[in-house]
Amino acid sequence: MINFIIYEDKEIIRSNYTKMIHKFMGKDDLSYKIYSFSAYNNDLKKFVRNNIGHNIYILDIEVPGKSGLDLAREIRTAGDADSQLIIVTAHKELLENSFMNRSLVLNFVSKFDNCENNLSSALANAYVNITRHKSYIFKSEGELYRIPYDDILFFSIDSKHGYVNITTKTKSFVVKKTISSILKELNDPRFMKTHKSCIVNLYNIEKVDLVNLVIFFCNDRYTYLFSRNYKRELQERLKK
Repeated sequence: MINFIIYEDKEIIRSNYTKMIHKFMGKDDLSYKIYSFSAYNNDLKKFVRNNIGHNIYILDIEVPGKSGLDLAREIRTAGDADSQLIIVTAHKELLENSFMNRSLVLNFVSKFDNCENNLSSALANAYVNITRHKSYIFKSEGELYRIPYDDILFFSIDSKHGYVNITTKTKSFVVKKTISSILKELNDPRFMKTHKSCIVNLYNIEKVDLVNLVIFFCNDRYTYLFSRNYKRELQERLKK
């Protein structure tokens, strides 16, 4: 379970952040929870102290009572070195404070410089960092395999045998499952269906030919399993 913790005193901004998280994570909200705090209180203090689950914090720097930066220090002081911290600020000098970034391991996002797109990118980076050990586990020919998500390029149906090929950065595997069932098992925003016979890892795409409908990955791998029906969605999700 991934927890998104929003620390922002303005209700309309909290609502906007919530919508962005839902858009980023997709329709299935069973794999994550969103907690919103408009001020520093006992509930938030307990959350920081208990440090349960995988946490991504979005912290406004000017919350009355305790700034987002002070809360970030409290999170790290509590021994939580793994939670991802995103600081949203209007103070440009903080964006260039490399010492602060190194000591607290922060992502800074400017409130007035393309905030929505930059926050989406920060969420994507935070998600990758916090789920870097996630793997896809499956059986094939009597063997159990565990492939890190980062190594997977795409899943595609073998038109001859009807099985699914898993193409990774270095090799390929065959699994007797359907594309739809695999997509449900993955349940991860980095994966997207681009064709009824294909699922791609968005984070391993190097370029997309939107005219000829070809998706290119590393190591000279590519797929033509790219339907026009998914063209707009792919463009939108690659912008994050």
